[in-house]
Amino acid sequence: FYVVMTPTAKSKDRPGMPKYNLAGTGGLLTFRADHGSGEAGAKKNVWSPNHGIPEPQFIQPLPPLQPIQLPSSTPHCLLAGRFMQPLPIIPGYELLSHLGGGEMTIVYSARELATDTECAVKMLRPDGEESETALSLLQREARIGLTVRHRHLLRFLDAHVLKEPHFLVMELLHGESLRSRLRRCYRLDTSEALRVARQVAEALSALHRAGYVHSDLKPDNIHLLADGTSILLDLGFAHRPGENAKLLNNGFLLGSPNYLAPELCASEPSEGLSSDLFGLGVTLYEMLTGRLPYPTGSLRQIFRRHRCDPPADIRRLLGSASEPLVELIEDLLAHRPEDRPKSSAVVQALVNLEISDLGRGLAAA
Repeated sequence: FYVVMTPTAKSKDRPGMPKYNLAGTGGLLTFRADHGSGEAGAKKNVWSPNHGIPEPQFIQPLPPLQPIQLPSSTPHCLLAGRFMQPLPIIPGYELLSHLGGGEMTIVYSARELATDTECAVKMLRPDGEESETALSLLQREARIGLTVRHRHLLRFLDAHVLKEPHFLVMELLHGESLRSRLRRCYRLDTSEALRVARQVAEALSALHRAGYVHSDLKPDNIHLLADGTSILLDLGFAHRPGENAKLLNNGFLLGSPNYLAPELCASEPSEGLSSDLFGLGVTLYEMLTGRLPYPTGSLRQIFRRHRCDPPADIRRLLGSASEPLVELIEDLLAHRPEDRPKSSAVVQALVNLEISDLGRGLAAA
């Protein structure tokens, strides 16, 4: 297992030794490496800590490193035998590490050079297909993100989308995604699930008041901060109702299948503000039960179930669910868009449920 990082400067502590930046650790590690001779340091003191990074402790002795030939003409990083492309260079920002992304975009942690503040940068994938569509969606995301502000919506700081390199700058969030929490905890207790759903509904209400559909509401796009705040992420598919008609008719899937409203699963898909409320209903159901209201499967199976089948009765999975909570989830998962409540009404319903849940907790105590 080899890790060879691009040298950033000569070490002052040990002349002649290159210094390597290990993104994400908050410090620098100095170690021996020869970029072209096929030799690499193999002693225990290969790693030399700086900035308080402890020296690794190995349970078993490391085997001798086998000779490797690395290109010396360009900066490179070899991780587990696989070459990785160097991080892009963009004006005004230093990209630090890869955070995630999708089929069209990639997100990095970064710092703004002028202020030395941390941030996140979203860029188009250099190898992505449908580049014109991807750029159009990125420009739309910039317009919406810089226009709609809410404490439970991800904050956009800057946009560079009219000429290359195209990128967005957003606040860098710490904590974890709701998806990560559910993987670790399986489900949330009722009080926390209601709080997360209410805060997300507030963010949706802000978007809907401005006339935009989020279009990809799911646990992956909800971030949980340590102080209990929930942030709705990823406006990559956000748009005004009807704005995506051409893309939908051309077969683009804008959203995540298990969270798509029935009207988006039809042979002639249509969508509106209420499509987001269906995704919120699926997410709330999943937070409370650890399961989806519809079995997953192939895309064809998912679409048929969302169009034709009723969701699994939450009472069978959560016997403690109050009748008002059950009714709200059933309303959110209604097949007909007109039968779903408005986002502002969902916020108020969730506030009432939080108050009732708190009252039950105090009575039990």
